[in-house]
Amino acid sequence: MALEELKGMDLGTQTVTIEQGPVRAFARAVLDDPDTYTGPGAPTPPTWPFVMPYWGSLGTGGAAGLPMKKLQGPGRMILHGEQEFEIHRPPVVGETLTGQARISDVYEKETSSAVMEFYVRDTEWTDESGAQVCNERFTLIVRAKKAD
Repeated sequence: MALEELKGMDLGTQTVTIEQGPVRAFARAVLDDPDTYTGPGAPTPPTWPFVMPYWGSLGTGGAAGLPMKKLQGPGRMILHGEQEFEIHRPPVVGETLTGQARISDVYEKETSSAVMEFYVRDTEWTDESGAQVCNERFTLIVRAKKAD
């Protein structure tokens, strides 16, 4: 059963400084030209906000804040669902951004063989002046096998 009590939960803030090396490595990984993202103030690839929660988090980014231990268990499979970006302006190399995250929605859907639990995390990224840079929405799905 979905943990509906998590809906609206504040997951706190995270601050990241965008470094050129990781941006270039990410560009190569998505088969983009890394030279496009070189130099101070260079833009980042359009899907770069996907990795920002991991940067500087020492492994606690991504699904950070979600109670992963409660979501795991026999007959349960955790999946990456949708990923959405709303770009107000591209993040750029050298700037420091702050992300404010919360769980915006929790719901479930039933299939013939499983119950799918959906946990939606929204992160709003702002620059040092407080201006919005981008919003990122991540949906985690837990597939829980129905009892026989």
